[in-house]
Amino acid sequence: MLTREDVRRLCGELPDWKIAKIVASQASYAELETAAIWAQGEDLGPDHHPLEGKVAYLFEIIKAGEEWEEDPERG
Repeated sequence: MLTREDVRRLCGELPDWKIAKIVASQASYAELETAAIWAQGEDLGPDHHPLEGKVAYLFEIIKAGEEWEEDPERG
């Protein structure tokens, strides 16, 4: 089971609510590692496939709210 330290190691600093949702997901370390790689936008090569299951859920948690931060039109 993931710990808060695992989440911080793989994802860096996240708000407490995101960390709590990730830990509560009961995802594996490998699932979070994959989601974190995708969230960082790293090139996964030509053989990567769409995210699904827990990895997709974790990715959505990690990225939640970022579209508002990145959009200068929204202030």
